[in-house]
Amino acid sequence: MLQKNVHDHVEWPLRLEAFLQLVEAAGFEVIETVLQTRIRTHGGMVFGRGKVAEIATLVAMEKIDVVAIYNVLTSMQKYNLQQQFGVPVLDRYEVVLRVFEQEARDRVSQLQLDLARLQKSFPYIKVSESERLLKERPARRGGRGPGEYAYHAQLQQVRKRIAKVTKELARHRREHRQRMRKRYELGVPMVCLVGCYNAGKTSLFNALTGAEKEVSDRPFTTLASKWSMTVNPEIFFADTIGFALDLDPELISAFQLNLDDMRASDVVLLVVDATDLLQLLKMKLESSLDILRATGIDEARIIVVLNKVDSVDAEHLEEVTSLVNERFGLPTVKVSAKTEWNLDLLTEQIRGLYSQMGALSPPAP
Repeated sequence: MLQKNVHDHVEWPLRLEAFLQLVEAAGFEVIETVLQTRIRTHGGMVFGRGKVAEIATLVAMEKIDVVAIYNVLTSMQKYNLQQQFGVPVLDRYEVVLRVFEQEARDRVSQLQLDLARLQKSFPYIKVSESERLLKERPARRGGRGPGEYAYHAQLQQVRKRIAKVTKELARHRREHRQRMRKRYELGVPMVCLVGCYNAGKTSLFNALTGAEKEVSDRPFTTLASKWSMTVNPEIFFADTIGFALDLDPELISAFQLNLDDMRASDVVLLVVDATDLLQLLKMKLESSLDILRATGIDEARIIVVLNKVDSVDAEHLEEVTSLVNERFGLPTVKVSAKTEWNLDLLTEQIRGLYSQMGALSPPAP
């Protein structure tokens, strides 16, 4: 991990710990962690040359198979580091993709994941193959060699695959919007649950709707949104893709059907784990709100739901409530999905905000 703020002694350990959890969820065993504090990122390798040499030695000594890096790498940085380490290098984006792969069970999730992977790999293929061809070129007197033809053929194949996946996703997205328009015609509030994984989002969805969706400590178990309607009062609830600390906007943007569910919702419940350390909770809120803003969600339609309040003491809960109200200026409701405490108040808040804000316009066909 490279961290550039030399004065930060609080946030980086939390970010690193969250990243290590994702690495383990992706199926890797963490052998060693390395941190460099450096004001400026090294353009070619992220880390300074001395640190790169140190990591390369560690890789050789410990016989490490993969190096996972918290920072998001450019294609050239990834290529250079792999040359130095002699093993595959995964950045944060790719680690999250690995976790997604384990949870993508339906066709739409697999397509969205495929698109995210292709978009990430395309520039790397260009860089790595270009570097290989540069090494070959001095041995040739002119014209294209077989390697160069293979390079262009590979790029063309990836372009075609991106176009094919994009086309199929567009069809699914049109069908998805048609289903949303039918829900709009019922004239009942549409509510989307969002938040970082392990906040109890799916547990809350089950408690509100009577559904029996799988609840797990694994991250990103919900890749495809699930909708369910309650009868009294009538509300449509959607449980959609979970967030993670420092989740890359480019990655989440590949999941357009999930983002459509968020945009189409009259009310967005931002579910927060009230048992988190105050600093970690603040960071997760900031990260989640960044994604929601980038998605085009009106903050006036957001309610922060402090979940798992049955597991925290009154002093910590008061600190959390003050943080959300004073730092973020968002309304809060304290609940326990586990004991179903205060869910009636939550539905009242949803109905009140829906009455105040009105329904959104239905999505375009």
